[in-house]
Amino acid sequence: MRILQLTAHFSPNVGGVETHLNDLTQALVKRKYHVFVLTYQPLVTKTKWRMHEKKDGVEILRIPWFPGFFYKLVKNPILEFLYLLPGLFFVAPFVILFWNPEVVHTHGLVAGFAGVFWGKIFGKRVITTTHSIYHFPKNGLYHIFSKLIFNSSDAVLTLSKQSKNEIVNLGVSERKVKIFTYWVDLVKFKRTSGVNLYHLRGEMVSHLGFKNKSKQFVVLYVGRLIKKKGVLKLIEAAKIWHKNIMLVIIGTGPLEEKIRDQQLKINNLLFLGRIDNDKLSPFYSATDVTIVPSIHEEGFGRIILESLACGTPVIGSNRGAIPEAMDESVGKLIDITPENIKKTVEYFYKNPDKLGKLSKNARKFADKRYSEKNIKKILDAYKN
Repeated sequence: MRILQLTAHFSPNVGGVETHLNDLTQALVKRKYHVFVLTYQPLVTKTKWRMHEKKDGVEILRIPWFPGFFYKLVKNPILEFLYLLPGLFFVAPFVILFWNPEVVHTHGLVAGFAGVFWGKIFGKRVITTTHSIYHFPKNGLYHIFSKLIFNSSDAVLTLSKQSKNEIVNLGVSERKVKIFTYWVDLVKFKRTSGVNLYHLRGEMVSHLGFKNKSKQFVVLYVGRLIKKKGVLKLIEAAKIWHKNIMLVIIGTGPLEEKIRDQQLKINNLLFLGRIDNDKLSPFYSATDVTIVPSIHEEGFGRIILESLACGTPVIGSNRGAIPEAMDESVGKLIDITPENIKKTVEYFYKNPDKLGKLSKNARKFADKRYSEKNIKKILDAYKN
């Protein structure tokens, strides 16, 4: 079966959706599907890219576009839609015509609109996946277009009950909307140990000038450096929590320079910049607790899955779908304020036995809920 993946964002762009799409395309290739990805050049990550390539069995066509506008327009859904639509909309029919996929699998509303428009003209099965919680307005153009996209799709896949409910409330048949779950490579993401891990933790601690490495407690943030991810509130918490607790930040984004400046002023903050996803496992393993401090309603929170697979507990925001991605057998859900972050981090710092119990649960939780078996919902949507 030939599957066209239509998406505005794909690797080497960095993000949870991009990582999921890498997992999805590789899982499809492993199952003998033919996969073509139509996307844009990286729009939010400054990195090298190729317009056309075949990588790991996946054919990829990246449309040259206008980087640097995405974060500026993200607060205005209509302008963001108009910015992202033209390239996918005008190139998609040529790919569908000449590559002739059986299924067009779209990701997000922009790709969804292009997919349902051309997919229906060419008689293709169209699957639309949402990776976010949108808070659709009750009327207006955004409401009309969103409802049209979902109702014109053969199936809609979404990540959480909250997301499903908001789509159904638009007037979309509940039978059409199915909940699926991300997965992680449980071989790649696992707790590492031994001398190399000891040295990695030691290097992170020593970098900040701590002399007694055994007493240091490491908190890890991995993600985009944007305000809605809560990274600034996390840094405020780091300024006031116990002096033996260090914060390690991995990621890129508009706040990068601001965080570099903060690193010069805060003696327990280590900023490592971008690290490729396939190299993150040792960092999760070298960490006492991972934090996902989103102040917006997160679509799911892929970092949670990766951390738990490595046996590292998670402090997560109680907003969006994060409470569906984890529970308090593997971490703690909190309302994100600097004071609440400080209180929770210090609790785990002072109660290593409690943290140890959560760590023992973490990998079992990931094995049970986040294996590649989760692809079945997607494959069913392709076939039915």
